[in-house]
Amino acid sequence: MPWLKVEYDCGNCVMTYKYFAARWNSKGKVVYNKTNKKGELTVHQQRCNDRRLQRYYDALANTNFTEGDIFVTYTFGRGRLPEGENDEIIQKCKNIWKYYRAKLRNYYRSQNAELKYMYAFQFEGVRPHFHIICNSADGINIKDFPKWKYGTPKIEFLDDRPSHTIGSYFARGTTVMNSEGVEEHKRGLVRCSRNLVQPIVRHRRLKRSGWKCEPKANKGYVIVKDTVENGYYINPNDGQPYQYQSYTMIKQERMIS
Repeated sequence: MPWLKVEYDCGNCVMTYKYFAARWNSKGKVVYNKTNKKGELTVHQQRCNDRRLQRYYDALANTNFTEGDIFVTYTFGRGRLPEGENDEIIQKCKNIWKYYRAKLRNYYRSQNAELKYMYAFQFEGVRPHFHIICNSADGINIKDFPKWKYGTPKIEFLDDRPSHTIGSYFARGTTVMNSEGVEEHKRGLVRCSRNLVQPIVRHRRLKRSGWKCEPKANKGYVIVKDTVENGYYINPNDGQPYQYQSYTMIKQERMIS
């Protein structure tokens, strides 16, 4: 069980994580267990799965989306939510969204552009709604998007930050209070278009545990200071605290410009 350094190369930035890995096989690859030997999903494994998923979606979003790209929230206004029992309502919402995405894709094609997107459908513990981030392109105007007749969409645009955390938002989803007054995270349904570019992932086994609180950037890169995070987490298997570190690097040329 080694200490690892994992880098997600997103092109415009490199997201780095250092932590204690659960397993490392003979081929030099990390082995992830989504469940235990009995096929059960423990609380610890769920948290590990959620962290890994947040990192992946964050890297995927940074690889494919940048300044000027479009983030829209589609809601169902009062009296505009489909009727029926809970499961029936959810299915009707999915059908509505499938039809809307088809119209959105056709709009992009009419402008000789290819639609790229990540979307999340959130409905557990909240009023059903959709979040989507999609690419901007020449000829694409948000005013010409297909009309959403079920409510008023909330429209935002990605700013000029070198890296964004909007990807992890898709995995994190919404936070609700359970019957005992404890916060629970509801991820919902997350889907991505097949034409997204995958980030390059590099794993490196560290020779020793521990590292400086101020990390050193790779050659040709600069660390974004407000992304540096140092901390500890408790391993439920042995009850011991283990150090972790995360930060994001961008190319020096981008920092200068």
